[in-house]
Formats: sequence, C-alpha cells, structure tokens
Amino acid sequence: MPVSRQLRTILNIKYPTVIRNNALYQKTGETPISLTILEARWRQFGHIFRQAINTPPNVAMTKYFKTEGSKQRGRPKTSIVTTLRRDLKSHNNDHWPTRLHSITDLDHLRYIAQNRSDWEHLTTAIYRSAQAGTSVDVAADGH
Repeated sequence: MPVSRQLRTILNIKYPTVIRNNALYQKTGETPISLTILEARWRQFGHIFRQAINTPPNVAMTKYFKTEGSKQRGRPKTSIVTTLRRDLKSHNNDHWPTRLHSITDLDHLRYIAQNRSDWEHLTTAIYRSAQAGTSVDVAADGH
C-alpha cells in the first residue's frame, strides 16, 4: 500500500475529498519515501567508497566503467550507476561533481568520500535539490 494512501487513511480523507501528495506530506509532517531512500542510498555509497578498492562493491563499480560491449536494443536498464547519475544530474552546483560517466568521475567521487564532511556536504546538496524538486507550496496548490 502506498505511503500516501496510508496517510490519507490515518487522516480519514476519503473519496471524493482530494488532497495533493505535497499538501498531505506537509499536513502530516512526513518526508516522502523517495527522499528517505535517496538519502540512505548516498549514505551507503559513502561507506562503500571509503572501503578498499578490492572490496566487491568497488570492484563491481570499476568493472561497470571498464566494460565495453555492444549497445543493446531497447531502453537501457536501470542500474545503480544510472540512478546515481540521475541524482548527480538533478543538483546544479559548481562546487560538486554533476556527472558519473567514466572511471575518472568515479575516482573523483571516491576521493570526495574520503573526507566525511565533504561527502556530507555533497549528499546534503543532492538531498536539498531533490527536496526542492518534490515540494510545492500548499498555497500554490489551492488547498
């Protein structure tokens, strides 16, 4: 059951009453699950990037960028790398990297992760840009 439906049930909001998800989250003081997952994903990758290069997650990430195969037909599969790329692309900041297309970009992220405060600043910037992209003022919704 989606989180927004559960919140509507708790607040006893039933059809035909309509409330936008953004207004619902503001009314309940909850954070959208997508933002919670985004924050946890980047926190986890900070731990992974601080580990030794020969650990399985780091080997898999390195191998992802070193493999060169033929282009497959159809829509590209969603992978953790494509998700990280989308997260990085969503925040517009000159101070932090905004791409993950090569082993050099991956090494740059690993370098940033070694300094915990820099990594926290990067993840906070990504989280805030995602939060700004999902939140809408309640007054603008007309509710």
